[in-house]
Amino acid sequence: MAKILTIDIETSPNIAYVWGLWKQNVGLNMLKDRTYVMSYAAKWLGSDKVLYEENRHGDDRDLIQSLIDLLDSADIVIAHNANKFDLPTINARAVEHGIKPPSPYKVVDTLSVAKKHFRFTSNKLEFIADALGCAPKLKHQHFPGFELWLQCLKQNDKAWKEMKEYNVQDVLTLEEVYLKLRPWIKNHPNIGVLDEQDVPVCPKCGGRHINYRGYVTTNVSKFRKFVCMDCGGWGRTRYNELAPEKRKQLTTNAL
Repeated sequence: MAKILTIDIETSPNIAYVWGLWKQNVGLNMLKDRTYVMSYAAKWLGSDKVLYEENRHGDDRDLIQSLIDLLDSADIVIAHNANKFDLPTINARAVEHGIKPPSPYKVVDTLSVAKKHFRFTSNKLEFIADALGCAPKLKHQHFPGFELWLQCLKQNDKAWKEMKEYNVQDVLTLEEVYLKLRPWIKNHPNIGVLDEQDVPVCPKCGGRHINYRGYVTTNVSKFRKFVCMDCGGWGRTRYNELAPEKRKQLTTNAL
């Protein structure tokens, strides 16, 4: 069974000494405190449990180790802006702490998927979730905007409670968005390889209810195509339906 992990991290701001509020060029000697991971929420696809861990005092080594352990157990990792924020941030903090890398895993970045396959008015997770009818991201109830992070840095227990609720809901929303987008992801990691089923399955969701519908062709090959009746995604077989003697008669365009 493929182990698919959805994650979302929350980080602290960089804190620096500056003289203005607009277009500041911050030198390294002006940097007072660097960003670190304040909390994360994670959920295994198919599980009802959301994992959550927070770090209130700046040293995020134990939290990062916990994250690396989760990534090490995952076959596929899902995050919104995974490739440019969540995973590079985790990696940077891990290598600074001397933590070894996790075993390799596949990544599905829902932000990249949204940009590649769709043209939403906004690619923010909040907007996409609303457009697709998914569970909404939480609004900040008591500490709007940056105030939530500021109050967490001041060790406000009420703010940390809200941070947890906010972080956990992000993962639940992310999971719903991923499942809505999954049928459209053409390069989704092949679940059939991970599950090693004894019958043909959908490469996107692993479903066994597939309906063969015609053929898909390349310049020199012909494959049966199918639609998954579980997730709605399309796939094709890997066996070339053209007999060898027919392939010999094929021509193709000159370069």
